[in-house]
Amino acid sequence: MARRLQLVVLLSLALSLALPLAALADDALIHTVQPGENLFRIGLRYGVTWQAIMQANGLSSTYIYVGQQLRIPAGTMTAATAPEIPAAAASETSAASAPAPSTSPQTYTVQRGDTLWSIARKFGVTTGALASANNIFDPGRIYAGQALTIPVGGTTLTAPSVAPASIGASKLILVDISEQHMYVYEGGNLIWSWVTSTGERGRETAPGNFSVLNKIPNAYAYTWNLQMPYWLGIYWAGSLQNGIHALPILSNGQTLWAGWLGTPVSYGCVILSTENAKTLYDWAEVGTPVKIQW
Repeated sequence: MARRLQLVVLLSLALSLALPLAALADDALIHTVQPGENLFRIGLRYGVTWQAIMQANGLSSTYIYVGQQLRIPAGTMTAATAPEIPAAAASETSAASAPAPSTSPQTYTVQRGDTLWSIARKFGVTTGALASANNIFDPGRIYAGQALTIPVGGTTLTAPSVAPASIGASKLILVDISEQHMYVYEGGNLIWSWVTSTGERGRETAPGNFSVLNKIPNAYAYTWNLQMPYWLGIYWAGSLQNGIHALPILSNGQTLWAGWLGTPVSYGCVILSTENAKTLYDWAEVGTPVKIQW
């Protein structure tokens, strides 16, 4: 009995030593999930993408719980950056034509109607950099009157209206969850750029590469008794289909989420203003690629 107990103690000691060594081997850290945190927020804190954290921990979904220990892999933040500019397009913009980057932090007071994305665009910084500089863990939660620090390196130059280098199709709808924004490309050129709203916490819009599955002028959501004008279906979430559509209409005729565009509030769909949704509906075809990213 004593020998068996001794073996158990030795085995436990070996395991306790092995875990830190494994973490050091790939330069990983251990983070204990706190109340109110999500993978995106944790990623911002450590400068890694939420996808990298999922992969490092073998997670099959974005669900995490308070007290859970997560391995944080080494790396730099790449998820919340603006769409890439292809090398050919970048070479057309000379350094002399661009405003000099800021050499000291600036302060900006949030105005009514601002989103983190629109402020980042205004000062030529990424949404991730702006959120990190101000300890903002939910990019959709800023308020009028809030003072934000604009990190060093920003300019007043807006991002060029060019498609990411990965675009190969003549049409593409790109949704950036971290920016709560949609970019619409045709022939490699950005033709529309709109504020959008994606799924709320617990009903997050899934990232991935999809395509328009169907078009319905005014779809009906039986689950929530909602009218969803200018519906473009994009992927299945269990027995339900998520899509892109205009602000939904309640049974009493009221518009749901009016005034909340730019904030994750939906049940998983990508929401646009009625005007923008109609424009997209008329332009898009069944089969049009849809890329959703953080």
